[in-house]
Amino acid sequence: MNSFVKIYTLAAAILFTVGTATAEDEKKSPWDGNIDVNALFTSGNSSQTSFGIAGKATYTGHSTSHTFSGFADFNKSSGITDRERFGAAYNFTFDFSSRLFFSLDTSIESNKFGAFRERFATAAGVGYRMKNTDTLSWTIEAAPSMLLTKNLDDADFISEFAAFARSAVEWQITDTTKFTNTTSAYLGGRSIVEVKSAFDFKILGSITSKVSYDILYDRDAPLGRKSTDTIARVGLSYGF
Repeated sequence: MNSFVKIYTLAAAILFTVGTATAEDEKKSPWDGNIDVNALFTSGNSSQTSFGIAGKATYTGHSTSHTFSGFADFNKSSGITDRERFGAAYNFTFDFSSRLFFSLDTSIESNKFGAFRERFATAAGVGYRMKNTDTLSWTIEAAPSMLLTKNLDDADFISEFAAFARSAVEWQITDTTKFTNTTSAYLGGRSIVEVKSAFDFKILGSITSKVSYDILYDRDAPLGRKSTDTIARVGLSYGF
């Protein structure tokens, strides 16, 4: 059994144990979120099977929310690292009304074998809840943004301004099945489109299985790098 399988099996066992122990716990905290462990199947700048972890936590107040998220994807083949991607993000929202809100995003990402080496991004604008029911939510956002991108290890950071737009859909199809889709785009000095879709299937208590597919497009990838990467994930998620 290789190291990837060992790590994934151990992490999945830990999540299952914790989720079973807390299956009946009642949520009383303003915090909620999830921790994921995944097997990854990638194509584009790297084509392989690897391991990834991710997490998100949201604090919801009376008219504000704070969301912190992060991820790490990595792999070694014959002792040589051939995948190393990680990032973190923060989102703040302030509600003007039940539908209209202000949104601030900041993020950092490093991708040693991707379309760029490092990237910082920030955007601040407004959002609108097109739909907000018990089973379906859909929000759209628009904002000016700034990107700082380092294409290669020995390159300088390039600063660019762009228009940022995002659509986020969450559909509770049944009591045990949920679909989510987030589509984001930066259009301007550098054009980037990211489409992330996922199905969650409730297993037991706070434990769900998750199948997701990401399409990451960077029109201005440097020479020698592909502009499109795809990531398919299969894993387990523990919600809290």
